[in-house]
Amino acid sequence: MMGRLLFKEVFRELLANKINIFFITLALVFSLTALNTIYALGKSAEKQILDTLANLNFGKDALLVLAGGSRIMGLTTTRTDTLLMDDIIAIEKLGFVKMTSPFTGGSVEVSYRGKAEKVRLDGVLPIYLQANNWELFRGKFFNEEDVKNFNKVVVLGYEIARKWGGHNLVGEKIKIQDQYYRVIGILEKKGSLGHFPLDERIFVPLTTAQKRIFNQNYLRGVKIILQEDTPLSHAERTIRKLLRERHNLYGIAPDDFRIVTPEMVVARHTATSKTLSAFLLTIAFISLVISGVIIMNLMTASVEEKAGIIALRIAVGAQPWHIIKHYLISALILALVSGIIGWLLSILLMFLLSLLTPLKPLFSWGTFLLSLLFSTITCITFSLFPAIKASRIDPAILLKGL
Repeated sequence: MMGRLLFKEVFRELLANKINIFFITLALVFSLTALNTIYALGKSAEKQILDTLANLNFGKDALLVLAGGSRIMGLTTTRTDTLLMDDIIAIEKLGFVKMTSPFTGGSVEVSYRGKAEKVRLDGVLPIYLQANNWELFRGKFFNEEDVKNFNKVVVLGYEIARKWGGHNLVGEKIKIQDQYYRVIGILEKKGSLGHFPLDERIFVPLTTAQKRIFNQNYLRGVKIILQEDTPLSHAERTIRKLLRERHNLYGIAPDDFRIVTPEMVVARHTATSKTLSAFLLTIAFISLVISGVIIMNLMTASVEEKAGIIALRIAVGAQPWHIIKHYLISALILALVSGIIGWLLSILLMFLLSLLTPLKPLFSWGTFLLSLLFSTITCITFSLFPAIKASRIDPAILLKGL
């Protein structure tokens, strides 16, 4: 009964101070909306990368070996012509290897109906589709005979085909470095991996790329699919040891290849967004602290305004803890209301952002609880000082009004 009366009294006092309550709630909602949105954007970006990797069959059972040492991506500091098909055959003999998909590639000039542009060309084997969990949208992929005979056939990425006039290009001929190639297929749409548009490239048989286009016998890399439940660290160590031995690299000689794991890809593609998110979250936290200062000032003003009423409560027997509890309950109510509104607004903002960016709204109970947690901590922390100040009001101030 006493609890119900206390809540009624708290609500009555809150409604009597509509302007203060409005500004307190506004300050909290603004900060919490920013905090929740930034957090959700970071998680959404990370999920998009993970989904893309899973869609490309690059999960916990896959590795990528790239020619040339140094960083994961970008310029290398060693030779890049040492990864050969004999290395791939040796890797395939390892018991934990399920399949390999070697490739080479680079930028080439391609023209179709008088329009020329630079595009990414990959030379691959027929197993490429299976290794990358990719399907054909139209036509067919090249086969072993195409590989054996260096046939001049090409499969287009979805966006390349769309850009060149639609998806009815099967049977048409395009020119790659002054040689005509027949289009035999178009791949399904895959999207992008970070800044790498997967659908804006073309594919030819690996041997065709090596002999007819790039005039090389080495590879740019190989994708390795492992047997299920193979420890990634064990596979990485074994493959590194094998390649170093085959390439006569001993002692402190640097690797002339790079082994890329899914974790490395995720870390690379989310590094920039994480740095930006950390910066924005810091700003949001500062904004939250500022909101807390606003709460403290407004509540302190409210305490001073109602000093006489508080003194009367103390004079008729209210204990300091009762006064503190009264204001902390007020703070808790404001925290819950602001937290819910801030969370709902962040969901709305995420939806609006999804219309302008590739990021999709990411509903998360964790984000909701985070909103309530920070709202509650901020409100109670910055309401504690005014509450303690109210509990220490001297009832003797009532005599001044006589």
